[in-house]
Amino acid sequence: MLAASTWMVGFNPPAVRNKIIKKKITAGFVAKSIAGRLLLPCNWKSFACCFRRSEHGQKSADDASLKLYGQILPGGFLNYGYSEDPAVTPGNTTIDSIQNAQICYGERLADLVKDKENRVLDAGCGLGGLVGLLLKRGLHPTALTPNRTQIRRVREVFPAVPMIEGRLERIPLPEFRHAFGTVITSESFQYMNLPVALDVIKQVLKPGGRWILCDYFRTSADARKSGHLWTDFTAAIEARGWRIVSQQDITVNVLPSIAFAHMFGTRFGLPAAQFAADRLERKRPALSFLLQDVIGKLRANFQSQLDVVDPVIFAREKKYMTLVIEQR
Repeated sequence: MLAASTWMVGFNPPAVRNKIIKKKITAGFVAKSIAGRLLLPCNWKSFACCFRRSEHGQKSADDASLKLYGQILPGGFLNYGYSEDPAVTPGNTTIDSIQNAQICYGERLADLVKDKENRVLDAGCGLGGLVGLLLKRGLHPTALTPNRTQIRRVREVFPAVPMIEGRLERIPLPEFRHAFGTVITSESFQYMNLPVALDVIKQVLKPGGRWILCDYFRTSADARKSGHLWTDFTAAIEARGWRIVSQQDITVNVLPSIAFAHMFGTRFGLPAAQFAADRLERKRPALSFLLQDVIGKLRANFQSQLDVVDPVIFAREKKYMTLVIEQR
């Protein structure tokens, strides 16, 4: 029985499993490993749960990439950052300079908070970078996010800060109506439903409250579907009695971080992926043949992600705005 099941990686005693791991990865090994997971009745329930998570889970609920991002840039920020020197080249950009740009971005938002007494809602708090800055200034932040990774991080680092778990659009209005003197949406508004979010922000703000929005917008309907169309946004806030009391286009200030990400992906990410594919084809031609469709799909997805952080495309299709908005 043991001999017949030695190919079932993960379902054997450690001694047997260690022998399996040392074996070469072949197309036959992959096929047997998959079959082993599918055919063992003890795995059927776990396999079914994977489909339920896929169908009902949302990217905003948990995101493994955020864990990696938080390890690379441990400052707690998930924004592009604000570079004081827009002319800096990607080659002269460092991880430290990106972290400094993110801190500068947060400080600029904190500077716009005028109500020092009432609560500040950080709607889309990320990993808590802005929450920390607000606390240092003696302000009273409340964090909001639907992301489980972010919730765990913020609760761990700032256990005394109130946390609202969920999307802004679904905030319990009876509990939070007119609860905040300031609402900040920092690179999070792009993910929100435009009309619903506008109505909710209006209701959770105290009379005379201030909405600070820092995010990018599409400048034309033909631009990539990321961010709200600027004309749609301005028309929507006008219809709801909002007025923009100050605005600044900071597109050139966020481009250095975008350009660095694009350079890194182009110089290191793509060549590394191609190296892996070439090595697989040379060493394991049968397995490479079986995975050609998967490899092609991964390559296309990677290129699509690079286009998102192409500074030329971004500057052509988007504008990044810092806005202060109040009710008339």
